[in-house]
Amino acid sequence: MGQQGLWDWNIQTGNVIWSDQHYRLDGYEVDEIVPSYEAWRARVHPDDVAAAETALHQAMDTHTDFEHEFRSVHPNGTVLWLYARGRFFYNDQGEPLRMVGAMIDTTERRAWAERQNVLVAELQHRTRNLIALVRSTADKTVRTSVDLPDFHSRFRDRLEALARVQGLLSRLTDVDRVTFDDLIRTELSAMNDTLDRVTLDGPSDIRLRSSTVQTLAMALHELATNAVKYGALGQPAAQLTVTWSLGDKGADGRPWLHVDWRESGVQMPTNGIASRGTGQGRELIERALPYQLGAKTTYVHGPHGVHCTISIPVSGTTLDTRHG
Repeated sequence: MGQQGLWDWNIQTGNVIWSDQHYRLDGYEVDEIVPSYEAWRARVHPDDVAAAETALHQAMDTHTDFEHEFRSVHPNGTVLWLYARGRFFYNDQGEPLRMVGAMIDTTERRAWAERQNVLVAELQHRTRNLIALVRSTADKTVRTSVDLPDFHSRFRDRLEALARVQGLLSRLTDVDRVTFDDLIRTELSAMNDTLDRVTLDGPSDIRLRSSTVQTLAMALHELATNAVKYGALGQPAAQLTVTWSLGDKGADGRPWLHVDWRESGVQMPTNGIASRGTGQGRELIERALPYQLGAKTTYVHGPHGVHCTISIPVSGTTLDTRHG
């Protein structure tokens, strides 16, 4: 909180005594001016003057303690939040004679509280999104499962994918972002002993918007799961290549990430198995990503495996880190 700025105001004569810290909190050099009510009022933020004076006069009239928080504007543009508390003394007729009090700098505390409010709101937003995503995943998994054991296995795998992305998000500071290379490597690493058949090529500093990470992670999980069961990650002679790059800013002013997922050398399964293996993942990529995230996607189940492209807006801070 810092040191207290003290004052002693003789209401009858108008004389005021300030401590050295009071001068500093109001943006004055010590002994720069003669302390006065007007000198204090001159430094109160214009938007806070009326409320501060109302609180002061109400305390004076009701014989209660003055307690108020307001902004002080310094000549160099610095703005401090100050919390002041004072007490009035009266004569036998109830007329105010004197007021003494103290004020402290609460700028840092208020900034911390405001940041906490932002973090709580972000946590609530992410939680709502996560619950909605889990509900949607459960509904879609039920529709495409042949029996309860099949549902259990597939739903468990999808929850584990969500847990992995939550692990990435939980390690961030309030200014960090998940990068695409972290996301793709985390998901593919979960597919046991498959990385030797994967080629990854792209920059390591493309920062994703927090609101897109969960849904994009589920899309990558569906692609990887299908590749393990029916495609390039399930056949020793096949190969998966994932490349990504940062494109120019779109109409929304944000840079775009372009992802190319390409399988090759896949011995294609029968139509029945292929249909089962591409349903929910394809729906997520072709419908959910464009609808929820404004992405542009293609999905082709070709003669040598899946070829999928995803273009999606990413965090504008990606360009800041590159230019910094």
